[in-house]
Amino acid sequence: MSLFSGKKEEHFDGLLGIDLGPSGIKIAELVGEKGRLRLSTYGYSENTTASENTPSLLEDPTKAAALIQRIIKEAGMKATRVVAALPSAQVFQTIITIPPGKSKEEMKVLIEAQSTKLLPLPLADMIVDSNILDKDEAGLSNIRVLVTAAPKALVQKYIDLFRQTKLELVSLETEVFALIRSLVGKDKSRVMLVDIGYDQTNVAIVIGGVPYLHRSMKGGGQNITMAIAGSMGISAAEAERVKCDLSLNSTSAEPPAAVQTALSALVHELKYSLEMYSGQAWHNEGAIEKIIVTGGSAQLPALDPYLTKLLDVNVYIGDPWARITAPAGLRPILDEIGPRFSIAAGLAMRLTEHDA
Repeated sequence: MSLFSGKKEEHFDGLLGIDLGPSGIKIAELVGEKGRLRLSTYGYSENTTASENTPSLLEDPTKAAALIQRIIKEAGMKATRVVAALPSAQVFQTIITIPPGKSKEEMKVLIEAQSTKLLPLPLADMIVDSNILDKDEAGLSNIRVLVTAAPKALVQKYIDLFRQTKLELVSLETEVFALIRSLVGKDKSRVMLVDIGYDQTNVAIVIGGVPYLHRSMKGGGQNITMAIAGSMGISAAEAERVKCDLSLNSTSAEPPAAVQTALSALVHELKYSLEMYSGQAWHNEGAIEKIIVTGGSAQLPALDPYLTKLLDVNVYIGDPWARITAPAGLRPILDEIGPRFSIAAGLAMRLTEHDA
């Protein structure tokens, strides 16, 4: 689902997926090869000393543009077309119902009328996109519509930023759709996606490729880093290195005690999200079948079996490269960085879509 699209072209050589987050920038370049997507190259810049008071890179477009240009140059990227993601916490999403059998114009009026009551800003200040979920209206008293909206001011910031990079911003979309593309694909299962970011965790319940429930909550990898720092009496920078070492080298059967304590709030929120889903009236689906975890802290030791035990749902660490070809020699490093690149890879995967 795209909230902003530039001019459309059917043929181009490659696409950059750019994930601009609070702690840095990740870029993946994909190209088409024999009907499949191939990872051409990737690059990133991370601020390991960032705190919750660190200004967003979006608020300093000159700095952000310079970082993007540096990453592209150092990684040898050739594509000039970009798909970027809007931060989930600043995007509004809901499901509304409208009567079936209406013309497109009537549906548009009904959708706008209902959305206006729910949007956090006046309709004139938002860019709104809608997607009809119930294509076959036969026998339905109402049809469901997924409404996604973002502030025009936020979208303009991205446009201004990428204008400075000299790249062509062809589309902006929400992070959750990038994650669905890279981690779910055509899987029709009832899936919960958990993206553990730097200072925020985003949760989405996806059925048949559609995010029916979406929540953003404070707290992420930074909380885990600070818990390690406190338990070991070391600085945040040292704790970040310890966390990385744990992810790569630990053979523990469960996360360290300090990490478990830091994860307790997240576990509570995930249980609450599962309860919310089970109580919603917009679906008649069964229970969640699996949980896919991604983000920088997804590779903490024994995280997946630990969460599986606490949530009573099978938990897996997402692999954004599963639908992308890459040189076999790169696989170890791709496995290491994969969870951090799920959004960037998913954005670049729009290469296969006609409206990329």
